Amino acid sequence: MEDQKNFILAIVLSSIVMLGYWFFFGKPLAEEARKNVALERAAVEQQITAPEPKPLVTRDAAISSNANTGGRIKIDTPSLSGSFSVTGSMIDDVRLKQYNRTLEADSDTVIMLTPRGAEHAAYIFDNWTTTDAGSGINTPWAVVSGDMLTPTTPIVMEFNGNGYSVTRTVTVDERYLITFSDVVTNTSGAEINLVRKGISRQHGLPDDLTNFFIIQEGPVAIVDNELVKMKYKKLSKKRELLETGEGGWVGLTDKYWLSAAIAPQGKNMTAKFGYREINGEEVYEAAYVTTPVTITPGSSVESIGRVFVGAKDRAVLVDYEQELGIAQFERAIDWGAMRILVRPMSSVLSWLGKQVGNYGVAILIMTFVIKLLMFPLFNKQYASQAKMKKVQPKQKKLQELYKDDRMKLQQEIMALYKKEGVNPMSGCLPIIPTIFVFFALYKTVFINVDLRHEPFFGWIRDLSAKDPLSILNGFGALPWPAVPLEFLSFFAIGPLALLYGITMAMMYSLTPQNAGGGEQAEMMAKMMKFMPWIFMFILAPFAAGLLIYWVWNNILSFLQQYIITRKFKVDTPIDAFFRKITGKPDPVEDGS
Repeated sequence: MEDQKNFILAIVLSSIVMLGYWFFFGKPLAEEARKNVALERAAVEQQITAPEPKPLVTRDAAISSNANTGGRIKIDTPSLSGSFSVTGSMIDDVRLKQYNRTLEADSDTVIMLTPRGAEHAAYIFDNWTTTDAGSGINTPWAVVSGDMLTPTTPIVMEFNGNGYSVTRTVTVDERYLITFSDVVTNTSGAEINLVRKGISRQHGLPDDLTNFFIIQEGPVAIVDNELVKMKYKKLSKKRELLETGEGGWVGLTDKYWLSAAIAPQGKNMTAKFGYREINGEEVYEAAYVTTPVTITPGSSVESIGRVFVGAKDRAVLVDYEQELGIAQFERAIDWGAMRILVRPMSSVLSWLGKQVGNYGVAILIMTFVIKLLMFPLFNKQYASQAKMKKVQPKQKKLQELYKDDRMKLQQEIMALYKKEGVNPMSGCLPIIPTIFVFFALYKTVFINVDLRHEPFFGWIRDLSAKDPLSILNGFGALPWPAVPLEFLSFFAIGPLALLYGITMAMMYSLTPQNAGGGEQAEMMAKMMKFMPWIFMFILAPFAAGLLIYWVWNNILSFLQQYIITRKFKVDTPIDAFFRKITGKPDPVEDGS
């Protein structure tokens, strides 16, 4: 019976490894292959049935073309640079001054928004229309005053529609927020119903899309203080999603960035996620439409809408939420299912990084603190394992004595455990919180924009990226990247992954073997010896910051477990190794 349990456990562990590889590597590659086939098929069909789409131009050409037709206003703040189109009141040319695209010295800054007509166009527009009109994207605004939008110089624009007029004051702060303060006046002789529409739109998929299942990439919204989200892939299948309630905001988000249209707060609105084709291009959008406002002849109403274009810095989002009342704005960050853990861990990590000046060191400090908090649980686990390891010589004698009587063997082992005060199940309890902490810290390192392009020491120049060294480039000695060819990525083992495998193997050496005996138990023990090296390959492509956490956590766990094991005077393979290199004799085995 025990052999069967061991065999089943071995199968389960092997399945976990294979599933892990499938989810992290096999599945994304298979999905990408299927997507490429679908795109190729669609391209062939489009060539046969669809008219020739208008050719895309460069980003600079699109900006110049728009400037000649509708006018542009330059944007310049400590955080943003670019311009916006007067036609449609469209924010469509924005760069982030404080973030570079790569680590290279001559790297360009991150591009957030790009005008229509260019590749990967992305833009946000905010306009007023009658209830039965379109999006307002071509609304012919006119500039009343101002020629550059800065934190100290607003722009005033005006639009005269059919029976109404809008005077708009455009302001920008020193971070990522542009505000449209509107006065809407009924210039007709009858009541008029108007709606405000804000739309964030993306042509095609972003070029920096990660397509990773644990992170939200696509449209996101807050309606009635509830988070609504959908991935790009799902939206392309579902085509549309509608949610109605109190506003609220809508936007398009990825790993680090957010482009959002923020509705007048406290007013009812309808949020819409949409997918369609415009001029042969796939277009994704997140839009809001306010409940119609009825204005009597000669009367005016005031309304404030906003646009956010920038990094998902938690401190910034919280400030906007608290100071301006933007509903649940912090939830633009994808905290995931373990939000209760990820939020405080992310805040602590950011604070530590700013205090010590190195986010890698901050990871080490936070891991150490977590180990201290969980010290009592781990002490109980390691003490149980030490007791089990101590009685293993007696177990082996029992296995030899009762090798033909499995039931008697189990009875004698249980009696031995009771006599020696060993409880095999007591070591299982600490595993539960460590699983939650593991995933929470992984999510923290993965989504925290503060870690982006932050160095550690030595060759680690970016904690949010993979280890840049691997055996495939001779650990930096050869003039090509860590993964020279994509199909070799599984073998791109870097120094951090090697350290993980070594430290995990050291921890395994302190773990007692299964007491059941038998061929299956021996087979499982052999398989378990390979587990650290199997996981070394699986975890090698993860972010350097996460591998630093794992290695450091393994080191701390090993030290704690080794000290407790020696406290019970249990000999370990580590002790045998040092005796071998120092020439000391082996201890006399206590077989009593």
